[in-house]
Amino acid sequence: MVKVSLKRKPSKMFWISLLIPLLVLSSMLIKPVNTMVNGKQITLATIPVDPRDLFYGDYVILDLEIEEIDISLLEASMKKKLEQSAYDQNLTVYVSLKKEDNGIYQAISVNEDKPDGLFVKGKMSPYIMDNSWDEESVSKQTVSIEYGINRFYVEEGTGLELEDSASKGQVLVSVKIHDGYPILTDIKDVK
Repeated sequence: MVKVSLKRKPSKMFWISLLIPLLVLSSMLIKPVNTMVNGKQITLATIPVDPRDLFYGDYVILDLEIEEIDISLLEASMKKKLEQSAYDQNLTVYVSLKKEDNGIYQAISVNEDKPDGLFVKGKMSPYIMDNSWDEESVSKQTVSIEYGINRFYVEEGTGLELEDSASKGQVLVSVKIHDGYPILTDIKDVK
């Protein structure tokens, strides 16, 4: 009588098919983990923003000062293309940052190519905003740049208070940046 064993070693293809999805999922963590471990911690100022949806959950909607950039900070070729409406979609840009005396980082230039030093990568709107109607506006012509760090989840019950402070521009945020990739790490009420 011949014994038939139902136990079989997994084949090489089985291990490969198991390993590939794990590698793909793991690779998605490399950039955020690298930023948290090796990134430079900076502080950014917010500007007032009206809350959009208080019932969505406990998070704070933020508008950062570096999201509205005066067009004088754009490199000359970008400024010329914007004025001629040469861009028809959002443009990947690199915003160079410099620490001010108060410890808050400000934008000092916007480039299409990666600059040296500390910078954050963002998507710039292809439209120039004309703020000449606003007498209080320091910048008369600006562009909008999105960095993907506009929402910060907070402990339950603290969202409304922080949202109120954020709507008045009384909030500072801490961001870790590594190779232009930003991660929002903390939010501080400065009332």
